[in-house]
This record gives sequence, structure tokens and C-alpha cells, in this order.
Amino acid sequence: MKTNTIFDYTVFKSHVLSLIPPQPIQYAVSKEQQLKEIASLKETIGSRRFFFVTNLENYEIEQPHGIERWLSYSERDFSMRKYLDILHPGRKKAVLMIALHLYNNLCIGKYALNFMVQRYSSLIALKHYKGHYVLANKISSIFQHDLNNRLTACLHEFTIINDEYNGEPLGPKFFTSTGEDDERGAEILQTAVEHFLKMKVFSPKELQVARKIAYEPGIKQKRLADLLEIPVDDLHQYYNRFLKKAREFFHHEFANTVDAALYLKKEGLL
Repeated sequence: MKTNTIFDYTVFKSHVLSLIPPQPIQYAVSKEQQLKEIASLKETIGSRRFFFVTNLENYEIEQPHGIERWLSYSERDFSMRKYLDILHPGRKKAVLMIALHLYNNLCIGKYALNFMVQRYSSLIALKHYKGHYVLANKISSIFQHDLNNRLTACLHEFTIINDEYNGEPLGPKFFTSTGEDDERGAEILQTAVEHFLKMKVFSPKELQVARKIAYEPGIKQKRLADLLEIPVDDLHQYYNRFLKKAREFFHHEFANTVDAALYLKKEGLL
């Protein structure tokens, strides 16, 4: 998939479908296991929780529960396109980049998969039917795969933790039943970062400036300009360009360049 097409729904869907194994698929998870898990989850939707399954064989949503109660959207009409449309514009790009690399790794049999064991957690901002954005914690799990460890469906659970989104970063984590799965998660996140760099949202010099101010809090501009061997006036231009691009890309009014740089650091993009 070309870098500049990742945010196009049709292209993204086509890419996901291309990763799915050919029919007939020999499923590893029984329908009974799945229905038992769904029944258990339905008992939790009274606690600001909702969930749905993404069937990667058609890249559509199945088993939506709690969405109408907590986001006020009709569950009957809640499609994958609708879900992506209600993602906060500043979150959507990061969400799709990570999803792309999750699917690229998990749909090809690269790792041993286990029903409801490997999980990915992050914060996410979703638009309520009334127009405001809520902040939720999202956990994605393995819900179906074939006998060759190729992912074909995943379960997404959401818990609303704030009725107002205030620009919080994703804070992505990968874990299993025994704790964080650092090695696998780090590998997937690294490929997402590499993809982000290839998009060239920021110039190499802008990223260099951002890394310095994010990882060396309080560094003086004169000191930074000397380290980068550029005039202070040029440094100011990099500050301004980085801040402008960050605001546009993440759809967030960062207070200043340091604020934006720290945000990218928390996102794992620096």
C-alpha cells in the first residue's frame, strides 16, 4: 500500500481483504467459544462499555453491542465505514497506521495466535451522536484465526473513561494474559513509526529539533541552535513549521512547540 493512500477507506479495505487466506478457511476457534465470549461481554455493557467484532474477511462490523446506549448510533446501521468516520480526525491517522501494521503482521501467520490472549490496548476518541468527542480505552483481541495462525477476526472492547476528549495520545500497549508483550509490540510499533517517517509530514530537521526538545526538557534555544549548528533565527523557523504541521496533522491546538514535541514522543513517533 502506498503511503499517501493509507487514509482512503476503499484502498485500506482492499488491502486488508488481500491479506485474508483463500477459502475455504479452516478456523481454529469454534463458534461455541465465540458465542460464549459474546454472551459474557453483553453483561458488561451497563458500565459505559460497548464492543463489536471486525470480520476481516469482509472488513465489516459484526456483533455490535452497547453502541446505541453509549454513543447513540443505531447498531443496525453501524458499519466499519461509520466507525472510521467517528474517529477523531487527529486520532484516525495514528489508529489506521497501527491497524495497518497489526494486520500486516497478524494475517500472514507470522506469530502463534490464541483466542482472546494477545491483546492491544490504546486510548481512542470517538464522536458521540450529539457531536462531542468522548475518550475511551480500547482493547483489541484475537477473535478468530485459521489453523496457520492467520488472523481473520478481532474483538474490540471500549470503555468510556471521559465524556470529553482533551487531546490525550494513544499510549499503545501490547499484552497477553501474562503481562505486556514488549518484543512483539515493539516490532509492530516500530514498523508504524517507519511508515509515519516515510509520509514525510515533518522534515528531517524539524524532527531533529522536536526530538531534542522532547528528550531534553528545558534545553535553551541558544544551546539547541549551537548543537544543530544553525542560527537561532533558523531554529525559530523550524519551531514554527513543526508546530503548524503538528496542529494540522493531529487536529489539535498545541499550546507551543514543546507541547507538540512531547505529544509525538508519547505517541512513539519521535
